[in-house]
Amino acid sequence: MADDAGKQQPPSLDEFSKRLAAARGGDANAKEPRAKDGSGMGRAFRLSSELLAGLIVGVLLGWGLDRLAGTSPWGLLAGIFLGFAAGVLNVARAMKATGNAPPADGRNDD
Repeated sequence: MADDAGKQQPPSLDEFSKRLAAARGGDANAKEPRAKDGSGMGRAFRLSSELLAGLIVGVLLGWGLDRLAGTSPWGLLAGIFLGFAAGVLNVARAMKATGNAPPADGRNDD
């Protein structure tokens, strides 16, 4: 029939993987190092939830104070402002914990 002596066998999958890894300049099993603090999207969700949580707690406490004392809308307004301030402080603490806080003297060296 046909002469099989002139045909080459296709390379094995392991050999192909090794050649591909060499062409890419790395090990085929090597993984990319992950970011230490997580992704930027995760950090943004954390910071926004810190701010929102402070605001919600302040609003609820102010609303509750208004209901108990009958001082509507002053307790709610005070709760909004205090909740916002608490949220901003929580965001500042979270930024300081990740090492991305602004300089203490307020100057930017850029």
